[in-house]
Amino acid sequence: QAPHCEHAFCNACITQWFSQQQTCPVDRSVVTVAHLRPVPRIMRNMLSKLQITCDNAVFGCTAVVRLDNLMAHLNDCEHNPKRPVTCEQGCGLEMPKDELPNHNCIKPLRSVVQQQQTRIAELEKTSAEHKHQLAEQ
Repeated sequence: QAPHCEHAFCNACITQWFSQQQTCPVDRSVVTVAHLRPVPRIMRNMLSKLQITCDNAVFGCTAVVRLDNLMAHLNDCEHNPKRPVTCEQGCGLEMPKDELPNHNCIKPLRSVVQQQQTRIAELEKTSAEHKHQLAEQ
């Protein structure tokens, strides 16, 4: 909210506006990001009751939720292309849903095998050191 004229704006919108000019979009009075303050609680409460279409509507979601429930819905929305899913083709890797169609299990499995081989080598080295210390004792 602008302090003098008390016009209120969405944070993303006013930030974009300020990248072009340092004025209030409504009355053109001089305002900067540093001047802005949060809107009063009553306005936040009223806005939180607004019914909002899910951001994933373009991906097929038909949900309409209260603004204050939108973030929780987005995290669980089955149409969210960034929702984590587990590969069921063999590797069990968790990845964003939109990456699954291009996923190839071989690369992640190779990485797992390489990590395990490195760990085995470390354990064998530690074991050899322990055997040597034991033999000395």
